[in-house]
Amino acid sequence: MSVHVSSTKFGSESTEIVETDRDAERAAIVAKYDRGRDEGAQIDQWEDPDFEVYSSTDRYGFLHKTAVVEQRPSEKVLQHERERQMKWIKMFSKWEKYRDSDKLRKRMFKGIPDSLRSLGWQRLLSLEKVRKPFVYEAMKQEARKKSPDIRQIDLDVNRTYRDHIMFRERYNVKQQALFHVLAAYSMYNKHVGYCQGMSGIAALMLMYLNEEDAFWALVVLLKDNKYSMHGYFVPGLPKLLRSFDHHQSVRKKYLPKLHKHLSREEVEPSLYGTKWFLQCFLDRVPFSLTLRLWDLHLYLGEVVVTATSYGVLKLHQKELLKMKFEDAVGYLQSMANQDYDNDKIILDVVQPCIDELRRAKMERAAIPENEKPPEVPDVGLNGRLSPNGYQPKTSGDELDPETEL
Repeated sequence: MSVHVSSTKFGSESTEIVETDRDAERAAIVAKYDRGRDEGAQIDQWEDPDFEVYSSTDRYGFLHKTAVVEQRPSEKVLQHERERQMKWIKMFSKWEKYRDSDKLRKRMFKGIPDSLRSLGWQRLLSLEKVRKPFVYEAMKQEARKKSPDIRQIDLDVNRTYRDHIMFRERYNVKQQALFHVLAAYSMYNKHVGYCQGMSGIAALMLMYLNEEDAFWALVVLLKDNKYSMHGYFVPGLPKLLRSFDHHQSVRKKYLPKLHKHLSREEVEPSLYGTKWFLQCFLDRVPFSLTLRLWDLHLYLGEVVVTATSYGVLKLHQKELLKMKFEDAVGYLQSMANQDYDNDKIILDVVQPCIDELRRAKMERAAIPENEKPPEVPDVGLNGRLSPNGYQPKTSGDELDPETEL
């Protein structure tokens, strides 16, 4: 166990004790994930949900307490899906030809076949170009010794998608992967470290990507200007606040009657929109629709979140105009329980709203010229990067504390 000695003259002994305790806690948490669910693992009864309370599992892996009735598709529907898969496979095999084509755009709005979503997300995020050898493993090892966020990551892993078959059991393979991805990222991007909200995104990536690819997906989502999610998670959450303001401007311009009503009822975007913007509607719409939105989000970027936020209000305007404060907030927070026609929502609501906002140049919130919050990551490693990837520190090296990735 390492002990970090404070250089402060007064209080150095108490600081040393605190750092020692923190190191011990981190080591204990890491050891539990190393052990996993092997014999002898210490798992409190409250940490493992009782499987017996669940009656069935849906097609996406979510557990339900009552039987889920999913009608078997007709042979005609199955044949159509097989034909769709073949078209997507052909397109993936010639990705550079199709990546900027109208054909891809048209098919994206119809959704990636679930059986090919893993490959589709890898292509859309350009993971084959982003991955760097040894970096992920180096960050994992660094986090084991130094990450100040281990305790919070552990707490959030324990409450992320516990109703999903992949994450239900404490310290199982997927919980281990989620812990490793978040811990590694906390060292990779030290401006963010770890922030609540990242665990749900990382878990979604792990449903369709392997552990290391999920890490690089997180890197792209936070760093690439197309998504610009870094500003949602840095201290102060500057981009989230700007997104609320921008959403307010959109609803005032395009839905003035509803905006006036919601303003009178004091229904502010911060009361219903956090998960909309922070996680692209995770847990706020049915999961099947969530996947369709994430397909588009990875394809088009943050305009999808802006447009869907506008589209949801537009779709439910009639109902919302009749509601008082509590009912309106509850309604906007519980849309996951509603039954949507996914194709209708995407093609008749989201797509037109994207086009409308782009024509008005309102597809994303702009950073004010006189106020530039730290929304662009400046990532450093405790080591050097070469064309071959991460190279650990060698004796006598002087490290650039902010080696640009």
